[in-house]
Amino acid sequence: MGETTGTTYPRFAAVNGLTTIVTLAIGAPVAIGVGVIWGIPTHAIVGLVVMAGLAGFGVTLGLHRLFTHRSFTTPRPIEWGLMVLGCVAGQAPPFSWVATHRKHHKHSDATDDPHSPHTCGGRQLGFIRGFWHAHMGWTRGGSGYDASAIRDLTRRPDLAWIDRYWYVWYGLGLLAPAAVGYLIGGTAYDALIGFLWGGLLRHAATEQSTCAVNSVCHVWGLRPYQTADQSRNSWLLGLLALGEGWHNNHHAFPYSARHGLHWWQPDTSWCVIWSMERLGLAWRVRRPVLPEHKLVEPEQPIAKAG
Repeated sequence: MGETTGTTYPRFAAVNGLTTIVTLAIGAPVAIGVGVIWGIPTHAIVGLVVMAGLAGFGVTLGLHRLFTHRSFTTPRPIEWGLMVLGCVAGQAPPFSWVATHRKHHKHSDATDDPHSPHTCGGRQLGFIRGFWHAHMGWTRGGSGYDASAIRDLTRRPDLAWIDRYWYVWYGLGLLAPAAVGYLIGGTAYDALIGFLWGGLLRHAATEQSTCAVNSVCHVWGLRPYQTADQSRNSWLLGLLALGEGWHNNHHAFPYSARHGLHWWQPDTSWCVIWSMERLGLAWRVRRPVLPEHKLVEPEQPIAKAG
């Protein structure tokens, strides 16, 4: 993908919308039903947890904190790995995900916010309609995005190649737990339950945690910082969404690599970045200075050299 402007659509955009519907409405219930009836082997549970963690970090570390907000810098091989894991998550092709989230921050809870629970197209939304719109309804409006908002990414042929074949990485993310299940158990059922739990159920669970940040964290929770939007902190989603639930903190300091700003605010994604920094695998790690609300470093582009 080159430097384009205007509305751009990822390859096989309809596939992404279909996978979301299928995994939530069909895949997850079937996975649970099959497991209840025929049993859940240990490898299926481990596959669910491991794949949820990998895909989750692909979103929180990769698509969100690295590629959207450039809150830290890391070598290219790690960038590639995080973007691939972002594809495995199946929430959206990476460039589309990043462009949409940058638009959300630019217009948070205002007219052009793509998934505010309070307004849509200049119209104020009631609670039920607004909550649904923010949670999942907004995805039905199409998956086009403004490529000019992600020129820093489209200039990178390596990242553009990963984005172009996002559906391949997503498919491999579904097949991997099936293959591991077969290698461990040696039966067709082991492969099936691995696919259902480590693939479809995992996709539904990780996507719902992200959707909940869009909806719940703009409706319920604490607001320690007076931001211009309705972002709020949620302890539960801070835990379940790998630190993303500290949403008011994030909107107050959008370029900070750390969202849980206090010891009692669990932020697993920050723990990983902190560890990477100590190992020399992350640098220019950006933190807010409290309480002045100033960042330690000015905004930095994604590194162009590994």
